[in-house]
Amino acid sequence: MFFKARNKCDYDTFKGHLEVMNHDFSNIKEEMEDHLQSINENTNEIELQNNFICEIDNRMTKMEEKMDEIHFLLKQMVTKAQLSVELSKDEQRVFLILYTHEKFMRPEAVSTKALLEMEIVEEALTSMADKGIPIEREILDGNVYFRMNPEFKLRQAKEQIIKIDSEVTGQYQNTLLKQFFGN
Repeated sequence: MFFKARNKCDYDTFKGHLEVMNHDFSNIKEEMEDHLQSINENTNEIELQNNFICEIDNRMTKMEEKMDEIHFLLKQMVTKAQLSVELSKDEQRVFLILYTHEKFMRPEAVSTKALLEMEIVEEALTSMADKGIPIEREILDGNVYFRMNPEFKLRQAKEQIIKIDSEVTGQYQNTLLKQFFGN
């Protein structure tokens, strides 16, 4: 009987511990479910924020395109209003390269053909654009390409808006001849 009483006491103690453990596991499970729910809510909020950021990015891209378009139109208006533009000799060299090429060119190619350093070509392109010469810019695969606006080229051919020094023209012709004959 003593043995049975002890077993019953151990069983009651064990049962009590088991109930406490079940209660603790239930609390842990409830906390984990709350945590999972908050993670899901945060994930939804992050997804919503990402969608807003993508929408803002799209709108900014559209604004950049419209600003480029407005800038180009403004430059065309200024160019049509101006009767002549004065260019430095380096700008004249860059102008001749773009004027004589139909396709878009990388600044590196302009630099090579004009026999000018890259920085000078970049400065000349910026300066010419600031002076209202309609230079078109295109970005492909992260590379920037430039060309002279075809309508402006026709106007230049008719009206000689940009005056090119005879020395610069002679140097350019000599360069072309050297390239042609491979010297």
